[in-house]
Amino acid sequence: MKPESKADAAQAAEPQSMSTEALLDQVIARTAPPLRAEGIAVGRLDAVAVDGTPRVAIDMWGLAGLQARSVVPVDAEHLGQVVALGFENADPRRPIILGFMIAPQPPAQPEARVDGQRLVLTAERDIELRCGEAAIVLSADGTVQIRGTYIISYATASQRILGGSVNLN
Repeated sequence: MKPESKADAAQAAEPQSMSTEALLDQVIARTAPPLRAEGIAVGRLDAVAVDGTPRVAIDMWGLAGLQARSVVPVDAEHLGQVVALGFENADPRRPIILGFMIAPQPPAQPEARVDGQRLVLTAERDIELRCGEAAIVLSADGTVQIRGTYIISYATASQRILGGSVNLN
C-alpha cells in the first residue's frame, strides 16, 4: 500500500464543510444533561398523562418524557408548546413547568375599511375620535362616551332614548 502524503492526510482529517447551525445542533445533541440545573431551561410539553401529569422534553440536554409538575394549568391542548422550566432542588430530572412561552406578535393594527358606502373602523380596545374639546369614544366593553362643551342632537323624525335606566341631569 502506498503511503499518503502529508497534504492528503491533512485533507482527510479536515471535517466536511458544515453550516454553523448544523454544527451547533451536533454539539447540543452530544451535550450531557447537567448534574445541577441552575436557572431556567426551555423545553417542550410532550404529553399529558390520563391523570393529568405533564411530561416534558428538553432537547438541548437530549431528555424526553420527563415527568413534571406545573404551577400553571396544563392540558392536552398545550401539547407541543414551548415551556419555561425550573427544577426542584436544581435536579434536572425534576422539572417544574413555570409557564408557556408566548411567541412575539406584532401589536394589532387598527383596521379601516372604506367601500364607498360606509367606513368601518375596527380596534381591539377603543376607537376615539377627537377634535378640539370634543370626543367620541367607543370601548370594547360596549361603553359609548360623547364629550364636548356643547352637545346638540337633532332629529327630523322621532328621537328616542332607550336604556335599562335613563338619567337626565
